[in-house]
Amino acid sequence: MKKLRTMQIIKHALQHYITRPGADPKDIEQEKQLLQRYEDDIRTLKKKIYSKEDDDGTKAS
Repeated sequence: MKKLRTMQIIKHALQHYITRPGADPKDIEQEKQLLQRYEDDIRTLKKKIYSKEDDDGTKAS
């Protein structure tokens, strides 16, 4: 599985997990921070992938 796809799956799982009932607010805050890191990493990876596409006119894998 491609790295970007794996990261997106983890991001979506965290988004869902954060909404679970009965979670400790401290845990939710840590999970939100982790989610933010994944979102930032995904954004960075997408920029890297798309800049490679622009450089050579082909889709990078």
